[in-house]
Amino acid sequence: MSGVRVCEAWLRDGIQGWPTVLDTADKIRMLEAVAAAGVPEIDVTSFVPAHVVPQFGDAEEVLAAVPEQVLVRVLTVNAKGARRVAAAHATGRRIDRCGFPISASEPHNLANLRRDHAAHKVAVAEMVDVLGEAGIAPLLGVATAYGCPIQGRVERAAVLDLVGWGHALGIRSIMFGDTTGMADPRTVHDLFTEAVRTFPDVEFVAHFHDNRGCGIANTLAAIDAGAATVDASLGGVGGEPAAVEQGFVGESGNVTTEDLAAVLDRMGVRTGIDLTALLRAGALAEELLGRPLLSRVLRAGPVPA
Repeated sequence: MSGVRVCEAWLRDGIQGWPTVLDTADKIRMLEAVAAAGVPEIDVTSFVPAHVVPQFGDAEEVLAAVPEQVLVRVLTVNAKGARRVAAAHATGRRIDRCGFPISASEPHNLANLRRDHAAHKVAVAEMVDVLGEAGIAPLLGVATAYGCPIQGRVERAAVLDLVGWGHALGIRSIMFGDTTGMADPRTVHDLFTEAVRTFPDVEFVAHFHDNRGCGIANTLAAIDAGAATVDASLGGVGGEPAAVEQGFVGESGNVTTEDLAAVLDRMGVRTGIDLTALLRAGALAEELLGRPLLSRVLRAGPVPA
C-alpha cells in the first residue's frame, strides 16, 4: 500500500438521511474544514429533486463554494438530473465526476430506484451520454456488490458483468458498494483483485457501510487489492437510506474518516491528509449535527509518534 485517495462523503452520503436540513452556510463551513485538512476529493451533493430529498435543495449554491484544489464528485439518478449536473458544471464550479447507482441485485434496484435492470440500463446509457458531452467523468456505483438484504447472495460474476457492461459504455470509474455492511475482507480482496486484473484501465472505488463493524478492515483489503479511491464519512455518518424497503439490517453508517485516516497514517499509506486538521473537521461535524458521532480517534486521540 503506497498511496490512496480518500473521498469525504459527509456532505452527500453522510447527511442525505439526516432528519433535519442543514443550513447552507454550515455545509460550506464543513467544505472548508475538509479541504483545509487536505482531503483530495469530496462527494459534495446530490442533484435530486428537493421535494424528494430536501437536504440537497441548495446543491448549486454549495457546489459553488468548493475550493479549487478539491476534486468534486456529485450524484444523480436519472437523465434529468444529469442534465442539471451538466448545467451546473457549465455555469458554476467544475464537477470532476458524477456518480449514479445500479444494484447488482435487481430486487434492490427495484426497491431503491423503481426500475428493473433493463430499464435502468437504458437510463444509465443516457446519463453517460449527457455527462460525456459536458466533459464530466461518469462514476458507476455498483450497489449490493457483496450481498443484498432483499435477495440474499449476490454472485461475483453478476457484479463483474455490470463492470463489463459499464466498461463497454466508456465508463472508467466504477465503485463497489457494500450497501448494508455484508462484506468481509477476503471477499472484498477477491472481488477487487479480479476486477483490477480484468479491467486494468478502470479506477475502482471502495465504498463500505459499517453495519457489522467490518468497514475499515474491508477498506484496507480493497486498497491492498488495488482500489484507487476509498470513501468515508466524518463520524461515520450516513449509510443506506432508511426509505429503501429491505427489512431490518441493523444500525447503518459509513466508514469513519478520522479512524480510517489515522490507520492509514500509522501504516505509512500516503493520503495527503493532515490528521490534526481532519480531527478539527470531525469536531465540527459533531457541532453541526448536535450529537457525538462514532469516531474513536476523535475521543482517544492519534497514537503518539
